Amino acid sequence: MINQLKAGLAGIALYAASGVADAALDLRFAPLSQTADAVEIGLNISGLGDDALATYDFNIQFDPTHLAFAGVAFRDPLLGDELDVFDLGGNSVAAELLAPGVLNLFESSLDDAADLQTLQADNFTLAIIRFNVLSGGSSELDLLINGLADAGGNALSANAAPLNINTVAAVPLPGMVWPLIGGFWVVLRGRKV
Repeated sequence: MINQLKAGLAGIALYAASGVADAALDLRFAPLSQTADAVEIGLNISGLGDDALATYDFNIQFDPTHLAFAGVAFRDPLLGDELDVFDLGGNSVAAELLAPGVLNLFESSLDDAADLQTLQADNFTLAIIRFNVLSGGSSELDLLINGLADAGGNALSANAAPLNINTVAAVPLPGMVWPLIGGFWVVLRGRKV
């Protein structure tokens, strides 16, 4: 059902216009935080200028032997969801794994075109994607644009750049029993001297 709704909304928004808008937008991944167990990546858009983004549909490719998709937040950390400028929560959103290592992100705004045009920032984070780290190594994130449309339904063009993530596997700590036994041994041995 979600896929049918997603396809319908994308079709309406992306193919309602006959031409591609002149905007050359930039889509970039930005590392937000990383530990041995997890990594958070922001997907940022910049260069909107006079345009306002209303719909996007992306596939993100990653190495499933190094990373596992753990969740997504459709929002900018400071500005909130810029495709939902009044924060009403009615947008159509989807995040699903299409295959191992292929994550699809989709959002379509239900806000009025004039509101998006007036209130949306020129540069913001579309989504914050969380991955669990499965093993150490390197994983490249690639962004494939399935569709991108402005508030008037016109298709937008964008430049996208990959991001290389270097992960470090967690090193298991020794159990507390052996250091405790070793400590007692040193203390007991020291008393005999």
